[in-house]
Amino acid sequence: MTAQWFLDDIRRLMSLRKRVVVLDPTGQCAFLVDLLQTSSYTVLATNRQLSEPWRQQKDEMMLRYEAETTFAQDPVVFYVTRPKEKLTFLFDYCFTHGCLDLTMPQNWLRKHILAHTGMSVNFETPYLFIAAKIGLNKDLTWWKRIVQDLEQLINPDDELLPFLHDPEEYMASRDADIRRLIEEKFFELLGQPYLKKPPKTLANELVKCLLNGLVQNNLPSVFSRTYEKWLDSATYRPSLMRYVQNYKLPPDASPWCGDPRHCFEALDLMAIRDLSSHFRDKSYVAQKLAVLKERIRLAGILPTVPHWWIDLQILVDADTEPLVRCTNLNLFVGYYTSHFAFVDRAVRNLYEQFLSEESIMRPIQEYYDGMNALLLDTWFGLRSEYRPNQQGYLKTLFDAAPPKTAVIVGDGVRYEMANFVASQLDSQFVVNRGVMMADMPSETEHNMSALYVGNQEVLAVHKEREGRLTQSTGKNLVYLPLEQLNHGTDADYLVLTYKDIDKAGESLQQAAIKLFSEFERVLVDKITLLLQMGYQNVHLLTDHGFVLTGLLEESDKIDPSASGPKEVHERFVRTRDPQTSDSWLEFAKPYGNFNYVYVARSHRPFKSKGVYGYAHGGFTPQETIIPAFMFSQSTITEEKLSVQVSNKSDLNEVPSELFVIRLQASGVGGELFNATRKIQIRLYSGQIELQCSDIFTLSAAERQEKEFSFGNHTEVRAVVLDAISQQQLDSVMIRKSNLRDLGGL
Repeated sequence: MTAQWFLDDIRRLMSLRKRVVVLDPTGQCAFLVDLLQTSSYTVLATNRQLSEPWRQQKDEMMLRYEAETTFAQDPVVFYVTRPKEKLTFLFDYCFTHGCLDLTMPQNWLRKHILAHTGMSVNFETPYLFIAAKIGLNKDLTWWKRIVQDLEQLINPDDELLPFLHDPEEYMASRDADIRRLIEEKFFELLGQPYLKKPPKTLANELVKCLLNGLVQNNLPSVFSRTYEKWLDSATYRPSLMRYVQNYKLPPDASPWCGDPRHCFEALDLMAIRDLSSHFRDKSYVAQKLAVLKERIRLAGILPTVPHWWIDLQILVDADTEPLVRCTNLNLFVGYYTSHFAFVDRAVRNLYEQFLSEESIMRPIQEYYDGMNALLLDTWFGLRSEYRPNQQGYLKTLFDAAPPKTAVIVGDGVRYEMANFVASQLDSQFVVNRGVMMADMPSETEHNMSALYVGNQEVLAVHKEREGRLTQSTGKNLVYLPLEQLNHGTDADYLVLTYKDIDKAGESLQQAAIKLFSEFERVLVDKITLLLQMGYQNVHLLTDHGFVLTGLLEESDKIDPSASGPKEVHERFVRTRDPQTSDSWLEFAKPYGNFNYVYVARSHRPFKSKGVYGYAHGGFTPQETIIPAFMFSQSTITEEKLSVQVSNKSDLNEVPSELFVIRLQASGVGGELFNATRKIQIRLYSGQIELQCSDIFTLSAAERQEKEFSFGNHTEVRAVVLDAISQQQLDSVMIRKSNLRDLGGL
């Protein structure tokens, strides 16, 4: 309000004449005059450094001359830092024009405060000036609270965070009197008497107090509120992390006593190591996790709380009791997809975080193995009911598929991965979480052949599988690697292969675990893109899942002892002759010189050449219960402005190097905020993007034209996109005519 009061006085005085004199002999109100620099007023100020009378008179004369010549037609404010009685050439302006006398500025302030709040001010003058500076743009409510002593001039909640973020810059931007008041307030927070200290030193002491409070869970309220704002701010958070890196935990720091919001990775590691060492003691683990209940709740909410706490809680809370009720395969599949798949995901996430720390991961793996053994016992007991349904799956799908159907065929997509992808999309689209049963052995060559070809044929070359699928469906199927998909892709029936997951697993083994989140992000992005491009249904399929065998000793591996010729793989053994081992499961699968496939009643690998840790080909739920998901546009969609290419027929044969795309928006825009749409046009040649227009806005019933060139191409595809959502609104194929441009003849 201080600024408003001052500017109101200037405007009132300026309305009488175009000259106003502001008298400020003490120079205390320069902060108010600075407000005029960005206004329409010209400010001419006297020189405070001049002491000789003749120099002061000359100074005033030159100011007056400048005002009456250069700024004769402009409103001018004279800022005078001398008493009125010592003025010469500007003296008469004080009477013939406007004059704002701030010789005793405290009286001017008290007058305005009383007039606007109805309250008298009892502040001492220095304190009053500090209030005036701080209250430049505060509202009347703030002034009333200050006058009634209901609020302090310096509120640590407002000042502490920006100071800690950059102490030197923060203090350099404050007037000396305000800076002193702020420093005094900060020393109060520290419980120390005021001392002159460099800003960085003071900031480090404040941060140490804050971080100690987090370790000891006794954070004062001001620090607590500051810390929450610090965590929540993308701008300020990096400075917090720098302080944390330089902070040393006290020797007696305990993960069970800290503030649930703490930001210390070391405390989390202390906790997980302690829990892991007691993981067989269920009551101990449950007791400690109860202490961490609030911290676990904050995982995924606060950036400083690791998400793996949720994964550990999922693992500990996992319930295998329902397995006793899984008396048939359908019940088992329901239990696995709705419950145990989340456990598999949690353990995979824990592997990602702690695989290199065996002391942590070994007990957790053993705990999981115990639950997984119960799962496998039930699963293998239902072996006789198992019926794979992969053979010829894609042919059946495309036989019934309407145009604008896309299928993503992943290589090694576990059910839990597809389910996570679906969880990221089910708020935007309709998701049908179907289940497929993989054929045996569940390895790429065999199962991809089952999907594409069927009839128990196995084709080693993927191009041959694609050719057979096209032949069997009789439809124009377009095949692409998933990473090449973009808005330039145009096909009624699209098959997209995504081999990155299995390829990374086979080449990197357990190191691939750290890449899985990126693979999932790609799937989310590409499914979203397909639906934005106008595909009605997007299917996500895979050839098989996979098993993470984790930390293995040689003794953990299974002896592949078999009679007759054999071929040993990590997860299965091919033989020519039947075997009699009760610990193996038999599948009659002729392949080359072999007639049978045998898998162990375990998720452990056979002893074979190669690196262990990531494997497929066996008969476990993780490998054979696989996703057959379908994503569709929601039937309830928000009405938005329709935009189409209106000159498609003209673009079929363009006789010149340049062509124009004309866009027409629909005549009705619905709600006001939907009556406009930001648009972008992209040009493609095949899968390569050639050009991209600027972003422009179309309103209801509006037309716009955009000109492009063919460049070195004779055929391009233009795609019209919503620039915000990237939804595809229309597209057109543009062809260059062989006829030369005859200039309209």
